[in-house]
Amino acid sequence: MNTRIAVVIPYFQREPGILRRAVDSVIAQNLPGGFDVKIVVVDDESPLSPQNDLRDLDPPSPYSIVVLNRSNGGPGAARNTGLDHLDPAETDLVAFLDSDDVWFSGHLRQAVAALADGADFYFANSMHDSVTSFSYYEYMTKNHDVRVGAQPESRSISGNEAFNEFLVHCIPHTSNVVYKFPPHSDVRFARLRRTGEDQLFWITLAKRSGKVSYSTAVMGSRGEGVSVYREALAWDSVNAPDRLIDGLVFRDTLATIFDLDSTQRRLSEQEAQATRDHLVFLCLRNLRYRPLATLRAALRISRELPSFWLHFPKTCLRVPAHYRTFKTQAAVPQL
Repeated sequence: MNTRIAVVIPYFQREPGILRRAVDSVIAQNLPGGFDVKIVVVDDESPLSPQNDLRDLDPPSPYSIVVLNRSNGGPGAARNTGLDHLDPAETDLVAFLDSDDVWFSGHLRQAVAALADGADFYFANSMHDSVTSFSYYEYMTKNHDVRVGAQPESRSISGNEAFNEFLVHCIPHTSNVVYKFPPHSDVRFARLRRTGEDQLFWITLAKRSGKVSYSTAVMGSRGEGVSVYREALAWDSVNAPDRLIDGLVFRDTLATIFDLDSTQRRLSEQEAQATRDHLVFLCLRNLRYRPLATLRAALRISRELPSFWLHFPKTCLRVPAHYRTFKTQAAVPQL
């Protein structure tokens, strides 16, 4: 029986051609015989219909394509719609690809080899602008040469080691993740729109996996289409407070669903406090420029994270130090 791979692509774009590039990179995979690849495009109420890019597409065997439609809910919800569509009895592996990203031709072949060697969960390096995604993380730079053009390495680690690392840093980039579907067919993305939903997914897979494999080989490239995460990174973004609140909801969820040891709780709380510092500083800044945004943020916090207010006095006292850190970082030349 052929190995059956499903590729889930959430779609929300405003420019033509972006989705077609992503789908073409799937069809261009250098796979041997014995594989069936089902491309599942989930239209998340995109302003531009996916049919514009797919109208004249006739995927060659062993590729097939299906388009699902849903009301707008963000990339995590769209991926969940794709996962709900899949039958674990008919799907061996699931891969994710954002609609503005592309794979390089060896991605699936390498993922299949790693998963056949006993891992449940695999991810690869990718290009983010002019650097590799792994270069952002000390865990990777400490263990490997992850610069552009470096000799690639493959490695397997325990699920527990991956869990501990993912708890703090979201190392896997969603578009370069592949995992075994049947044993994890119940795992879904959290109801977060702007951050944390993917990190929680990887943490869950790591917790449930005996072995996690990764490759430092660059197997894809991030695009420049619509991204609800990137557009909320700027200080002046109206969605920046929601991104930070999502980050706090993510941290709160971790403490609820996982039995963290004292070290894990401490590390997660450090990340949560840094996010609180950033959020309070941003909201104080927005009192002058966007007072309604600050009010909306306060109302959402009261509704979803009432415990936040227990930390509020301490966080306010940390604002001057956070401001000095921000000014120092802003003054460092970007090379």
